[in-house]
Amino acid sequence: MDIRTASGSGSSTRRGYALEDLCRDILKANHWQIDPLDSIPDYGIDITATEPTTRDRVAFEVKYTRNSTFPTSALIISAERLIEMVSAAGVDKAVLIVAADIRPEIKNRMQDKYNLQILNLNDLISLASIDLELMDRLVQLCEVDLSERQFDSNANSIINPKHIRVKPITSSANENERIGRGLIEKLQSIPLGRDGCYEFEDIASEILKYLFDESLTGWHQQKRTTDDLHRYDLICRVIDNSTIWKFISQNLDSRYVLFEFKNYKEQIGQSQIYSTEKYLYEKAKRKVCFLISRTGASDNALAACQGAMREHGKLILCLDEKGLTEMISCKVSGDDPNELLFEKVDKFLMELPR
Repeated sequence: MDIRTASGSGSSTRRGYALEDLCRDILKANHWQIDPLDSIPDYGIDITATEPTTRDRVAFEVKYTRNSTFPTSALIISAERLIEMVSAAGVDKAVLIVAADIRPEIKNRMQDKYNLQILNLNDLISLASIDLELMDRLVQLCEVDLSERQFDSNANSIINPKHIRVKPITSSANENERIGRGLIEKLQSIPLGRDGCYEFEDIASEILKYLFDESLTGWHQQKRTTDDLHRYDLICRVIDNSTIWKFISQNLDSRYVLFEFKNYKEQIGQSQIYSTEKYLYEKAKRKVCFLISRTGASDNALAACQGAMREHGKLILCLDEKGLTEMISCKVSGDDPNELLFEKVDKFLMELPR
């Protein structure tokens, strides 16, 4: 559950740890023998355990997400990274647990290609059904509506990984990591201030496309309004395929999202928030802006963001260089960067004062 290394002590981190612990308890309840966390060198594997019948050791990787479906690109990267880790650890069976739905054709194709087993949320529910307390923990953690779920009552037949005999296929994961690490290096090398403002705009736009290519479309840089009074650094159209973007589109009624970039040496102030707020317009379905800077926002700027939301229903969320780097690291590890963005929006709205 690599998202924890990227996101500090936030909600996604806690939920990721909690799902890992729950999966250990679910495996124990199904008669698996769990290896102690410090029993093997740290290859990045979440859980290693011994099968109840064959006594083979199996490696498990656990992926938490709030989304109803897990992004296919993240699934591929997670599978390749898991194959690489189990090869290094000398384990020849692997299971990828994803607390989300996966289309059967994608699940089958992935299992055939990588010779590992993938368990989705329904599989996890079936395994947890052996114990009511485990089921309750899973329902609470993943916010599951059991009335909409089908699960297999024969839990013993669910986990049946094959022996991994093929050479690890890691081309997608390696390329994803190369791109991600390269973007972090480019970002950190940009000089602060006026000299680096255009480069920061270009690299930040490239980073956003890397992070949210499956969630946003219609990328337009340097877009001007028809009256030529305003210029947006970047504007995109939302695709409703993840929790955070569905929330923005449906609950905040914003089909379009703005990104503004500030390469200032100091924190941005409230005047930047007020000028950004003018770009947001309810009837144009354009009510959300992510204001991205190098060093973050001042307290006065954050208060102005709260006022824009409280008084006009306009969401302006400030992200900094550290936040971008965390989301890149999240995608490099095979997790979904939308999780970290959801956490930031959720925290902002939960703490919004009257």
